Amino acid sequence: MSKELYLPLGARGVFGGQSLHAYFILACSVETPVIYSVQRVQDRRSYVTRIVKATQKGNAIFTCSCSFARPEQGAVLDHQTSMPDVPNPESLPSDIETYEEALKKTSNPSMRFLKRLETRLKDAGIVEYRNVRKDSPEEVVSGNVQPNGSDQHWFKTRGNLNDDMKLHACCIAYISDAALLNTAAIANGMTFVSSSVGMMTSLDHTIWFHMPARADDWLLYHKYSPRTNSGRGFAFGHIYSQDGSLVATTAQEGVIRLSKKEQERRQKEYQEITNHQSKL
Repeated sequence: MSKELYLPLGARGVFGGQSLHAYFILACSVETPVIYSVQRVQDRRSYVTRIVKATQKGNAIFTCSCSFARPEQGAVLDHQTSMPDVPNPESLPSDIETYEEALKKTSNPSMRFLKRLETRLKDAGIVEYRNVRKDSPEEVVSGNVQPNGSDQHWFKTRGNLNDDMKLHACCIAYISDAALLNTAAIANGMTFVSSSVGMMTSLDHTIWFHMPARADDWLLYHKYSPRTNSGRGFAFGHIYSQDGSLVATTAQEGVIRLSKKEQERRQKEYQEITNHQSKL
């Protein structure tokens, strides 16, 4: 995010982050510096807009449009969707505890699952996640689950952050990317650890901030996927504070491709059904 308290000449007040719309163009290497350029698109009395482009080795790898809004004064309209009724985070195991428990109860776990667990353990010191959905150990390890168009998890940073709300907004924006696209896969009965998934990666990501919230307090991420087709999946997300306030909304589209083996299996199954029907 850009500087939160920004006061353009002639504006009626300071500006805070309102939304950002990001496009992931190419993969980024952590071994090479990234150059960010910022275009000042407009400075108005109520809103300001910026476009950010990230380049690496001369190639554009990321673009983002950012909008900042001045808080409205006086009476305003105010409504929101209700937070889903889910168990509180203290009653749920962390995702790492779920992975480790599933590993104990499953023989011969796939290398794909073990790699996912290894990656998650490396990131364990940053964010804590607690899934509302309770999968069996076999489902956790295989990634093959009951199809469901929605999914929820609680999240918060590990440890306390300072009171700079720019930092909290940045953390929420960063964490909001976690498992959002996976919701589209779950709607089709699989997760990113399933061997049926050949490729899953984000194409774009959008977040709208509705009100300030602390990233070091538990936040509920309610996600749902209205559509997958043409090798792409789409998902929306609502982020709620524990008191039920809707603090942010997200949207994401990404590539979800079946593995070659799964494509062949489904094509064979379809052909067998077609042949059977032609004989009736």
